[in-house]
Amino acid sequence: MGYDNFILTVNSSSIIILMVLAAILLTATRFRSESGYAAAIIVVPNVPVYLYNMSRMLEWHSLSLFMLPISNSVNTLLMPLLWFFAKKNFEPSFRLKPIHLLHLLPGLICLALCLFMSPEERLASIRYEMTGVDSLLGNVNTIIIFAQMVGYFAVIFRFLHRKKKIIRETTSDAEWIQKMWIPVFEYLFAALFVIVMVCYAIWPRTDAWLIQILNVIAMFYLVYNTIAHPVMPIKQTDEEIVVEPKETDEPETPAISVIDSQQMKEVCERASQYMIESKAYLRSDISLAIFAKEINIPQRTLSRSINGTLGFNFFEFVNRMRIEEAKRLLSELNASDFNIDSIYPACGFRSRSTFYMVFKKMTGMTPAAWLENQ
Repeated sequence: MGYDNFILTVNSSSIIILMVLAAILLTATRFRSESGYAAAIIVVPNVPVYLYNMSRMLEWHSLSLFMLPISNSVNTLLMPLLWFFAKKNFEPSFRLKPIHLLHLLPGLICLALCLFMSPEERLASIRYEMTGVDSLLGNVNTIIIFAQMVGYFAVIFRFLHRKKKIIRETTSDAEWIQKMWIPVFEYLFAALFVIVMVCYAIWPRTDAWLIQILNVIAMFYLVYNTIAHPVMPIKQTDEEIVVEPKETDEPETPAISVIDSQQMKEVCERASQYMIESKAYLRSDISLAIFAKEINIPQRTLSRSINGTLGFNFFEFVNRMRIEEAKRLLSELNASDFNIDSIYPACGFRSRSTFYMVFKKMTGMTPAAWLENQ
């Protein structure tokens, strides 16, 4: 197989694979908005570029003239889409607004450069690129993408780092498991971009096949994790939520800006009593925001009281009660219809894997080992 045929094969195969992956993703996730972002990351910045590469290799000049402006503009959308993907998954209030159209500006610049060229100039540029050297248009596009890579990844990683502590403190173990793959995906894409840029600096013609192969690898990872870990909204933080007071005949509990140890202890006692009496810990959807509203205590006060008095966060507070309930059910297995794998929903856990993980974290052993020791 000659080098040109190799490039043609890689690009055509990549188009088919990416389209199939996008279809699988949208079908499996039932066209949820988050899956739409993921499908856009797969298709929009990549497929037009691969079509352009194919038409150029096959000397389908009519198609390559048409695809040149498209491919040189949509490939600048990958980094904004990765940024929106991170924001959408870790910031529930995020919505696309008119100001976000500014992210289209690099693509519009590339599109304008292409359209200002006559068809003859575009064809000359395409033929020049066939020699293995980038044209002026290609160099401008490369510089824009490189600048985007540096700028967007810096913003994305800063955003994820800033959110990391908030996410761990305001989400359950199940939610964290379902979210933690997304930063890994962003880091994977960053590593792949570095590989592509290094190889491009050594031999520019690698942009016609290497990035396609690496993109397919990254997209397999994206599709698998998007399907395997359905999106669960992150609970908003103390700064983002204003808890409205619960309508009640009892006097309203004032917000405590500076809370001492005795007040924190009283808040914890009140929270524990309500949690036990209402069995709120058995609800898989319980969150700090919901619970704070139910007991009419400001969310910040409740969070500080639990952390300051008990030494752990709200979800560990909940999970300790869930594990005690799990122990009770395990000890009654012979006298009930439960088995080990059917206990976790009754204890408030969303999945078997989370139940086993938390149980081992709390007791140092698996449910089966704990039961055997009993």
